[in-house]
Amino acid sequence: MGQTLADDIDEMLASVQEQVEDSELTFKLRTARQLVMVYDERLREHGKSLHEETLDSEALENLRRLGYID
Repeated sequence: MGQTLADDIDEMLASVQEQVEDSELTFKLRTARQLVMVYDERLREHGKSLHEETLDSEALENLRRLGYID
């Protein structure tokens, strides 16, 4: 599996976090990074909970096109 959008966002925030010296901003960046990862995990869990066999082919194609499932 390749790098996800959440991984890309985390890398960008991490690079900014390394350059920031303000502790309050560092905290906000670290929190944002954690929230992105939590959101990504929840999105993955929702994807796993979809039962592909119960969805028609049009619904499956729409979900794939929108990036919800692979």
